[in-house]
Amino acid sequence: MRLLLSIGLFVGLAFLAGCATLSKSQCQTGDWQQIGFGDGASGADSSRFADHQKACSEHGITVDRAQYMQGYNRGLRQYCTPAKAAEVGLDGRSYRNVCQGEEGISFQRVYIAAKEVHEVDQEIQSIQNEIEQITKKIADPATSQKEREKLARDLNWLNLDLNREYRARSQEERELRNIQAQEEARLARL
Repeated sequence: MRLLLSIGLFVGLAFLAGCATLSKSQCQTGDWQQIGFGDGASGADSSRFADHQKACSEHGITVDRAQYMQGYNRGLRQYCTPAKAAEVGLDGRSYRNVCQGEEGISFQRVYIAAKEVHEVDQEIQSIQNEIEQITKKIADPATSQKEREKLARDLNWLNLDLNREYRARSQEERELRNIQAQEEARLARL
């Protein structure tokens, strides 16, 4: 029950947070270049401006689009790098296709490679969780000898799977480093 209440509270807060991107005081004192820069540097879509505009219009405050876009574009230059693409992909975060031109191509290539590393990490975590659960069952005095033997075989297979995933991760990580280095060098030549 407590879990359901916590989930409900979280969803409710997330919904409310989505309704207004800025408070009245943020709208009044808004440094639109800085707000735009923050949105661009975090990889937010440019439609975020419309969200800010709506939030501030509810307080009768106009948003300076030119200042916002100037900051937003500066923020994108900071965001649209191979290093940031690797960070975003490794964290498993979404990419909103905000980078354009050659930077966008590079970002996408690195992001995809990093996302593949993240997916392998997820699989490793899943196998480790299974190993932990089986280990607990084996250690449980209530587990029969026959069940322990079956669990020990399962554990052996899981350890083999885990080793295979670690090798796959090393391969994917090498691939990511190579792609990132290639894209950094390619962008430096432009």
